[in-house]
Amino acid sequence: MDAHMEAKMDDTAGSCAHPVGVRIVGGLEFQCPACRALLDMEGIERWVRAAERVRDEAYFAVEGDGLAGISSEEHQREVFRRRKVLYELRSVPSSGPVARPEMVLISYDAEGDAYECRIFYKEPRPAYGPERVGVEAGLEPILELRSHPDPNIRLVSGKVEEFHALRALTVKKGSPPPARRVYYSNEL
Repeated sequence: MDAHMEAKMDDTAGSCAHPVGVRIVGGLEFQCPACRALLDMEGIERWVRAAERVRDEAYFAVEGDGLAGISSEEHQREVFRRRKVLYELRSVPSSGPVARPEMVLISYDAEGDAYECRIFYKEPRPAYGPERVGVEAGLEPILELRSHPDPNIRLVSGKVEEFHALRALTVKKGSPPPARRVYYSNEL
């Protein structure tokens, strides 16, 4: 995406293009993992319309120029990417059962002193389901996840707490602590 596109971003989202889309954080509220901006469905729709306006302005401003064709294609790709995000979010069921994870992998990162949790779902993976969660390796940050609006994050928080306690116990016994643990659906 070029500087012209970034400059025309929607005011509610700042200058972030939300490169990896947005994640559902509760109800009908969404968050960009890159910039942490919170948007509602109207904010997402404004974000898509902003890309459409930039595409349209770029097309009419430099009609007939060869390089403008490349720029126009970039703008069109950005519109398609944003529309895809919007359509996925619109397909999220507003109520009903939440897709349960099939497996959760918890890894300890010694450099960052944190846990990374990867959540795996049965196919097809729900568009709204979280795939990764990171948390500091301390009891307080782990317990804070218990109040997260997503039920699968709350579920994962209990498993991170369990893994954290296991690591502490093995260190206390003088053994090297495990670096990762997999929890399957029958353990969740």
